[in-house]
Amino acid sequence: TLVEEMGGQLERTALSTNVKERLDFSCALLDADGNLTVNAPHVPVHLGALGLCVREIADALSLGPGDVIISNHPAFGGSHLPDVTVIAPVHDDDGTLFAYVANRAHHAEIGGVRPGSMPPEARNLAEEGVVIPPTYLFRGSESRMDEAVRLFREGPWPSRRPEENFADVLAQVAAVRRGIQALTDLGREHGAATLAEHMGFLRE
Repeated sequence: TLVEEMGGQLERTALSTNVKERLDFSCALLDADGNLTVNAPHVPVHLGALGLCVREIADALSLGPGDVIISNHPAFGGSHLPDVTVIAPVHDDDGTLFAYVANRAHHAEIGGVRPGSMPPEARNLAEEGVVIPPTYLFRGSESRMDEAVRLFREGPWPSRRPEENFADVLAQVAAVRRGIQALTDLGREHGAATLAEHMGFLRE
């Protein structure tokens, strides 16, 4: 299925052992309202909040064609900070939103006062690791990757492995782009409205 293809893309292109070999990630397709519609049999614990995450980010940011967003913030449907979510809206050729694709991957190292980014003595989020509010990785066709790099490298307790983090983020972007392309092709073949209708049938 489409989301299994996204997972295969992520597995092939990720760098870290945690994502590439442990397969600690999940991929999903959501409808235009941000409701989880289809997921691959990856790590189910990621999926419970993924719909909430998409809805919160869609409320916070304007999402247009070509946009890709990253976040791990608990206030926007994140879980713990090592679980980094990448989201992209899917539009038809007329620019009408009809779906979202998303993935969430566990980054084994994302900063904080202790390696592993889950210190039991933490009293604030920054002590747990790098905090990423909803941030554009791409705004249309324009790359905003430099901002993501800065987030991993700066702050009071930055990541100890920022190059690995960024390589995995690029793999997550490649996976959502795979999903966008596959869904766009289906929309052109069958019509975006028909796809949206069938996503509703799946949810029912």
